[in-house]
Amino acid sequence: MRDTEVAELDAATAASADSAESARPSIPVFYEPAGTAEADTEWAGQPMGLPRRLAFLTALMAVLLVLGATEIALSWSARTRLEDFRLESVALANTLASLLVRAAPTGNAANLTQSIEGWARHRITESQATVYLARGSMLAPIASSGTGPVRPPDPGAYSALTRRNTGVHLLAGPDPGWQVLVPLGAARPYGVLEVRVSTRRLQDWARQERQRAYLLALLSALLVALGVAVLTARWVGRPLAAIGSAMARAHGGTKGSPPAPEIGPPEFRELARRYNRLREALTAREQESAARAMLLSLEERARGFDRIALVHETAAAFAHEIGTPLNTMSGHLKLLRDDLAGLQDEGAVDRVRLLLAQVDRVAGIVRAALQRGTWPRPYVQTIELGEIVSRMLRFLEPAFSDAGVRARLLPSPPVFASCDPALVEQILLNLLKNAIEALSPANSVGVVCGREDAVTFIDIFDDGPGLDPEAEAHLFRPFSSTKVHGNGLGLSVSRQLARMLGGDLVRMPSPRGVRWRLTLPESGRV
Repeated sequence: MRDTEVAELDAATAASADSAESARPSIPVFYEPAGTAEADTEWAGQPMGLPRRLAFLTALMAVLLVLGATEIALSWSARTRLEDFRLESVALANTLASLLVRAAPTGNAANLTQSIEGWARHRITESQATVYLARGSMLAPIASSGTGPVRPPDPGAYSALTRRNTGVHLLAGPDPGWQVLVPLGAARPYGVLEVRVSTRRLQDWARQERQRAYLLALLSALLVALGVAVLTARWVGRPLAAIGSAMARAHGGTKGSPPAPEIGPPEFRELARRYNRLREALTAREQESAARAMLLSLEERARGFDRIALVHETAAAFAHEIGTPLNTMSGHLKLLRDDLAGLQDEGAVDRVRLLLAQVDRVAGIVRAALQRGTWPRPYVQTIELGEIVSRMLRFLEPAFSDAGVRARLLPSPPVFASCDPALVEQILLNLLKNAIEALSPANSVGVVCGREDAVTFIDIFDDGPGLDPEAEAHLFRPFSSTKVHGNGLGLSVSRQLARMLGGDLVRMPSPRGVRWRLTLPESGRV
């Protein structure tokens, strides 16, 4: 069995808690998201906007309806009054024509003038009468009840004289009114009577009525809008605001969210009841999901403990079987060292010593696993970290050479740390072995030692492809590996050993490849 695999087996016990915690399915825990208070405020403001919108729409519709009805009513009233004015004007003209014919049966101009002047003293203010006498084919004005100049006859007067019938016309313009043309004379007309009745007062009345109606319509619309706003706020705004607030507070999950109050009309009460039933169903589903997730977590932890127990049992058996061969190997290496020393081959002696040190380190791990079931207690001493790094680079020199990977220790001032060299070597062995397996030929691995804030460190970095997203998501998790023949214990064991020494193993940001930092307590020696 390889020494790194022997070292990794015992790390599973200490890492089981991290494994179970990492593998545990996430239990749905709902937190109130940022902005819930704003959502409550928004919901609280929306129902007040609805009454305002309904009130505005109702007021607009009321104004349009009232104005339309008022305009239709005023138009009908104005037409009726205008027709009444026409009938009154015709009756007035016929009455005056009868009076003139009796006063001047043959068309005596003096009698006609006297009659018109007598009538003018008792006439209606808005009316004016003019008498035109026929002079051949022409009509000449001889008398008028007005104070201004006498108007010449218009074509309507000639038409009334010729056709011997009464003509009625509605005059427009600055002086609106009815014009009634009545022929004078019993058998043969000798003239035409023109009576004009002004309709200006009727138009003024219609204008004033329209203004009053518009004002009344506006006041009515405002009162209707106010009533609609009040009723909508009470019947729609309050229940809708309560349901909206309850739904807004449920954004972070139904746990702890209040039920919607059942207020307002029956429709909103039923809506609140349905929402509350839905909330209760979701709460029960969340509790069921949480219980199922907890059960899955416990099952995963049980499987992890079973696997750890199997690994411990297997590791104990392997350690018992490996112990004797390791002791025998150590003895033969010592004999080989002595033989090579007799031949004065210092290079070979140095390599054998390096191998003998690693065999003794692995043997110590095996003895601790058999005696205590865990890693050996750290033997802390002050040592220069560069010596440990150089020793491990020399030990792995054949592996680097076979993989075509260059390895170098960057020059730095001596860095002394309080640690167990054997455990530090095990950490470096795991990290460098991972780099060899991940890099391609012509890639390189660098190691540098340093001191920062009363903490010493060893950085191992490479220029390889780096970690894929799956590997990053499962860093330091036991039995999680992207390698075909990996067991996923290297990084977990290394971090456990680093923390046993009072330090830590972390991944540092790097623009290329991967960079690991092993931190160790600084010794008092400078």
